[in-house]
Amino acid sequence: MSTSPRLTRHRSRVLLLGVSAVVALATAACGSSSSGSGSSAPTSGGAASSTGTSSAVAADLAQYSAAATSYPTVSTIPGGVKSQAGKTVWYIPIGASVPILANFGLGLQQGLAAAGLKYHLCDGQFVPTDIASCLQQAQTQGANAVVTGYIDYALLPAAFDNLTSHGIPVLVAGESADGGKTASTPSLSFYDGTTALDQAQKIVMESVIADSGGKAKILYLGVTDSPSTKASAVYGKQYIQQNCPGCTIDEVDYNTAEISKVPSQVASALTSHPSTTYVVDELDAAGQGTYSGIQTAGFTNKVKMSGTNGDLDALQRIKSKTVQFSDVGVDPIYMGWQYADGILRQLAGSVPVQGTTPLRLFTSSNVGSLTLTPAAYATNAWYGDDSFENTFKTAWGVS
Repeated sequence: MSTSPRLTRHRSRVLLLGVSAVVALATAACGSSSSGSGSSAPTSGGAASSTGTSSAVAADLAQYSAAATSYPTVSTIPGGVKSQAGKTVWYIPIGASVPILANFGLGLQQGLAAAGLKYHLCDGQFVPTDIASCLQQAQTQGANAVVTGYIDYALLPAAFDNLTSHGIPVLVAGESADGGKTASTPSLSFYDGTTALDQAQKIVMESVIADSGGKAKILYLGVTDSPSTKASAVYGKQYIQQNCPGCTIDEVDYNTAEISKVPSQVASALTSHPSTTYVVDELDAAGQGTYSGIQTAGFTNKVKMSGTNGDLDALQRIKSKTVQFSDVGVDPIYMGWQYADGILRQLAGSVPVQGTTPLRLFTSSNVGSLTLTPAAYATNAWYGDDSFENTFKTAWGVS
């Protein structure tokens, strides 16, 4: 999901009054031209010209098109985690209906099971009151630790602090420290997904630059769910603006709580910008709605789709050559094991070690050999083998 624009400090009150209020504000920018600024915007190491693609872009596309053949080492947890066996970790995602968030949970569950711990899911359903209820239930119903998925600490600081005050360590997965917190502690830690999300945005934009020969006219769908998703959208737009002088980019923003509005937003934006040649989803959660909007606007033969997260429907569209031509997947099962590693370190009295996450660029050149089913999506098969599991288990002293 995961992710990294920053909300103002009054966002907690706004969101608690209703996620739809944020969507209304974001929708006002629908179709407006984006004019990125900022001196620290990303570069590829070589900007694409208006007639071609830089060698740096081509190298990135080749590198990320392949499945992983090796995985990073994982530092040992002193003393191991066998003493944590039997404990229960709650997973509270901002919304379990999003496929990648569900698969983060699946990877977390697998990692915890390998270490002898139990797993419990409580779905935040993109509703602040439901998220708060899950956090409260974790405290009252005996959770030994909690992992949240893409829930900003500053949204519900009192609910998070209630857990830690009861001796329940919390890993705020996918978000950076904010709300007055500046660093991780064994009781409250942050596993920042910004780097992986930004890298995914960079790769997907590189695929568009290469496919268009540096002349893409892009409609970009940004996500307002959290500070991380908002910041990642900024990163992706700035990348295009600074690395593709022959490209243009317009934007539609949406909040996943009202994702049903995406088809009409996309159709309206395409009608307003008839020269659009590419539609890029920051996250694949909107992919089906985006495709529907393209159909409604009569643009199925005028634009190409791309996005990030590596959702099943996105890869199926690529394989069937149905509008979508590329997608960047963030390995969800591996990331779930990273979350398990993080919370196990907290239970052992330490803090998470921020690792790297395998990414893969999917195109028609590599999806043909993949089994594109829900069962396959719930494994690591699209990204590499399962040898990473032993890497984690060795670090935990349970291999």
